[in-house]
Amino acid sequence: MHLRILVIKSLFLWFLGMNLISNFDIKLISLSVFDLTGNPTLDRISVRESNYELQVSVGDKIFVFGKAKGTLDKIKVGMNVLHFAQVAEIEGNFNRFSKVSWKKLKDGSIQIFSSYEPWPHSLYWTVYADGQLKMEASGPPENFKNVRWLGLGFDYPEQMLNQVSWKSASSDFGQWKNSNFVPMANPEIEFKIANQGFFQPIQSVKLEFETVTLDVSTETSGVFLSLGEDQNQNLLLPKLKTDLAFFFNQPIQNSELLPQTPSATSPSRQISAVNPLVLWFLFQ
Repeated sequence: MHLRILVIKSLFLWFLGMNLISNFDIKLISLSVFDLTGNPTLDRISVRESNYELQVSVGDKIFVFGKAKGTLDKIKVGMNVLHFAQVAEIEGNFNRFSKVSWKKLKDGSIQIFSSYEPWPHSLYWTVYADGQLKMEASGPPENFKNVRWLGLGFDYPEQMLNQVSWKSASSDFGQWKNSNFVPMANPEIEFKIANQGFFQPIQSVKLEFETVTLDVSTETSGVFLSLGEDQNQNLLLPKLKTDLAFFFNQPIQNSELLPQTPSATSPSRQISAVNPLVLWFLFQ
């Protein structure tokens, strides 16, 4: 009888101890997820570097950049890989690659820098701890002479894109469905099928691939999204060389008067007011 009571007490103490340990583990996990103010902490960013590429990991995302020219080559979200590759050659003009480098910023973000001539003189990809990706392309005003359209293009497996929806600065909405979408298609097999596309002004856009969704927004006014072959394309619009491109129109020319005197007859000189092309990417 005493032995039975002793066994029951032992089991009870063991069960109580396991509960205490479990509760303690939960608290530890909570402390690792929340900071002292009760706000969620951001995921830690890690970098793996090889001779050919730079892999930046944050949360369940891995961004792969080519070290040859600093281009975004592909993204992994969870177990899903999307070959969404930046094309080094700019849309609308010819450029020449100059250099590439990367560094860790004070806030822990990772920044990849590349330079081209004549544009973009500075192209930055920044990976933030919340999983967002920022691209900023800019160049000195003198690099924009005699250029009507500039843009950056991307290639992707066309058969894996289901649909695209967008919103413009005037709050107009639009949607485009890919007639060449093939569920469970092999991304290594390319389909070169002419697909009627579009050329639209955008403020934000959602690209829905089979396994990954990409949301893109811009801080730059006058940005256009071009995709596929627009059957009604105006000859004044740029010819698309990649699967998808973000364009902006010729920079606005502002006249800045030189210091005037009563006898001044010098003509005013033109300077370019150029804003950088800024795009935010969120892969989910």
